[in-house]
Amino acid sequence: MFIQGDIFIGESLKNMDILKALRYNLLVNRVRQASPSFRRINSRDEENQEKDSEIVEVDSLHTQRRCLSDRQDLDYLSSEDPTKPELTDQSSLLHIGQLCQLNEHLPARLEQCPWSLVYSTQRHGTSLGTLYKSMGGMDCSTSTLTVIRDNCGQVFGAFCPTTLRISLSYYGTGHTFLFSFSPQLQVYEWKFSNSFFVKGSPDYLAFGGGGGLFGLWLDDGLIRGQSQRCDTFDNDVLSSSDDFLINDLEVWAIS
Repeated sequence: MFIQGDIFIGESLKNMDILKALRYNLLVNRVRQASPSFRRINSRDEENQEKDSEIVEVDSLHTQRRCLSDRQDLDYLSSEDPTKPELTDQSSLLHIGQLCQLNEHLPARLEQCPWSLVYSTQRHGTSLGTLYKSMGGMDCSTSTLTVIRDNCGQVFGAFCPTTLRISLSYYGTGHTFLFSFSPQLQVYEWKFSNSFFVKGSPDYLAFGGGGGLFGLWLDDGLIRGQSQRCDTFDNDVLSSSDDFLINDLEVWAIS
């Protein structure tokens, strides 16, 4: 009987301890729920969870935007890009991105017109006379794009809404412009100061003028050239230096 009593007392004490523990936990929970500091801690946890969620959402959005940008770059270089001109030949001086950029600066009526390579120093040699002859049978209203790469690798040139030809005076219209990739595209449009757009001579070809300075000047052998700030376009020097050597030259007819 004594042993059984001890066991009974032991079990009773254990039950009391469990009951005390339960009551203590219940009391602690009530105090925590009623405590402002506890609510602030919970609020902070919720805020942190929301911030973590926001960070995940921002990272996801950034990834989506980056992927979209990559796709846009690929689309810009794709053959389906509406700004990409239709070329009859491959250019050795301009890559597709540069062609698209230049095409956006052409008069609206030319944006969907094909480009034909009518003269190239790689194919036809270095002769201004040959350049003029290559356009002899074309309509004078055919637009031309002259692209040059100098001995330092700088790419630049001029757009003219007419063919290039020998003339007694300047010709062209206000759509004429100079450009340079240095390395980003810079376009220099007409500044209304004069109408010295293009001058073709047996001895030289010049774009822009005023005060004895030419925006772009090429010699009769298409070997040497000059670029200076001129009144017609108020341009910066297009080439790597004022005086330059012509490494390659292309003329595209756009019509």
